[in-house]
Amino acid sequence: MRPYSNGGGRVAIAAVSIVVLVVTISVVGLATPASAAVTTDPLPQAEANDSSNETRAGNWTAPGPFGIDELRTGGQQVSSSGSQGPPASTRMLGSGGMVLKKLPINPAQNSYQPVQQNERLETDYLLAYTSAFADAVGDYEFVVVWYQPETTRVNGTQRTYAANQTIQRIGFEADSGYSASRLKLQSHYDKTWQATAWLEKGGERVDGARWRFSHQTNPLTASPAYPTNSKGDLWRWGAINLIVPAIGGILFSGISARHVLSRTIVGSLKGISYWAIVVVVLVGLAAVLATWQTSVVLANAPVAVGLLMGLLALPVMLSIRDSDLSRAGFFRRSLRRDAISPNGDQTVGTRRVENKIKKVYRHGENLYAPVSGIRPMLARYWADPASIPTEDWQSYDSGEGDLDQLFEVDPEADEVLTHRPARLVFSPSLTKHVDDEELADPPDKEGIAALPAAISAALSNWVKRRNWRFIGIALGGGAAVYLTTMAVLGAPLIAGGLALLPALVEGHEARDGELKVEWGPSHWNDVQAQVQTEREEYEERRTFDDVLQAVTDLEWSEHEKGQKVVERVRSEIAKALDEEHGGNQPSTDSSSDSTPQRGVGDD
Repeated sequence: MRPYSNGGGRVAIAAVSIVVLVVTISVVGLATPASAAVTTDPLPQAEANDSSNETRAGNWTAPGPFGIDELRTGGQQVSSSGSQGPPASTRMLGSGGMVLKKLPINPAQNSYQPVQQNERLETDYLLAYTSAFADAVGDYEFVVVWYQPETTRVNGTQRTYAANQTIQRIGFEADSGYSASRLKLQSHYDKTWQATAWLEKGGERVDGARWRFSHQTNPLTASPAYPTNSKGDLWRWGAINLIVPAIGGILFSGISARHVLSRTIVGSLKGISYWAIVVVVLVGLAAVLATWQTSVVLANAPVAVGLLMGLLALPVMLSIRDSDLSRAGFFRRSLRRDAISPNGDQTVGTRRVENKIKKVYRHGENLYAPVSGIRPMLARYWADPASIPTEDWQSYDSGEGDLDQLFEVDPEADEVLTHRPARLVFSPSLTKHVDDEELADPPDKEGIAALPAAISAALSNWVKRRNWRFIGIALGGGAAVYLTTMAVLGAPLIAGGLALLPALVEGHEARDGELKVEWGPSHWNDVQAQVQTEREEYEERRTFDDVLQAVTDLEWSEHEKGQKVVERVRSEIAKALDEEHGGNQPSTDSSSDSTPQRGVGDD
């Protein structure tokens, strides 16, 4: 088994730290102007009674003090000649002028940029850059009317009106000469709002000083570090709220992973790519579906973001053992007709059939067969995982092919392998089983006199049958989690989701896993070894006999050749003697003459 602390953990820590730095820089901006006073006034009744602000069709009156035609009217842009004229958001203020600028979201842009006509703004910060002289110097109010265009049908005619109108007033001062005042708009995270703004001085509108734009706040701007006044503030805020909590989260992830793996043996077996997809999906949901909640967290508890980034290292550390799994085959034998006996004859033998392949992991004195998934991993934490003690192993052999281990099963077993992994079962219940001995007996009496006792017994039994543990944890724990989350984050959607966790945890039941094998006869290995030995010895003996027969055949052939040579020599000697002593005797080549003579002589 690989040691837990290795280079992979250090790489994960370094990677997460780099991500922390990148996110820190990307969620903040730089700005130096001072903020202006912001007030929200109720809708003025005088303007509400103005006939020019009403759209009537029959008995229907458009809501709000301002008609949509008026709100769609822009201001008077300063005329210019050529392409180097003033920005489009420049308006005249008597003996002066004003340029409306925005703070960019892009961290690479540190200065305010002019607002374009009908531009969609994602920041809450604007800049009133003024050049005031003489009558243009003084106090102003930047009045913003927020609304949403909607349509309705009146007498068969489709009407468009400005719904949900609200007015925001922001006060600022235009000093003599050049000055800049920061304007803080209302935040809108849920949807895009249309806005029409103008300037008022002394309660009177400044002629031509109007702007139109749309607005939806980017949640990244909700951070308290947006905007910062210097790079030092940026790094200090990022270190305190992101980097240090992320390091703490990584250390906590390491300790948690060590503890979890001591009980679950391995992680979820899902791999890094799976967790990468999960993180992308969660971040996407947070950005799209829970924009308001995400921004609230950034505004109220930015430390939570750093902790979350550190906790992203937990899946990586839990997966550290996933690559150590091996493949084991469980099989049993069956008769086959093409076996070879030790004497070389064809006979009946056995063969491996009905394999079951399992991914296993040997840890300590047990062999585990974990399954992939988050729920099975959590089940292994709360319950005993499916395992086989190594001391119970029988008929074990080293693997072959793509199998690392082989286990032989009893051929008479009903199943090759019984594998039931640890699992979680969701079975919440408001009641529980109570023995009859613990229940109150109904009264023996009858009639109206026994009614109080009967009611008391029924109530007592009803109370005893309630699962108060589950009810208390689900309701009490949920309420505590909700109130705590609201106090810290102020995000009702997140608080509501976390409040369900106590009921979900208590409602699950963890059931132990089982890995059962009916081992093959323990003497099979010895018998197989003995048969193999006898077969090898027989092969050796048969080889020796063949060699001996060959030598014998060779010797006998040579002996026969020698006998023939001896006979031929003897014949030659006899012939020579006959020629020497017999003189004129006819030649032995005349077989027809010599045979009778030798026969007469013999007689």
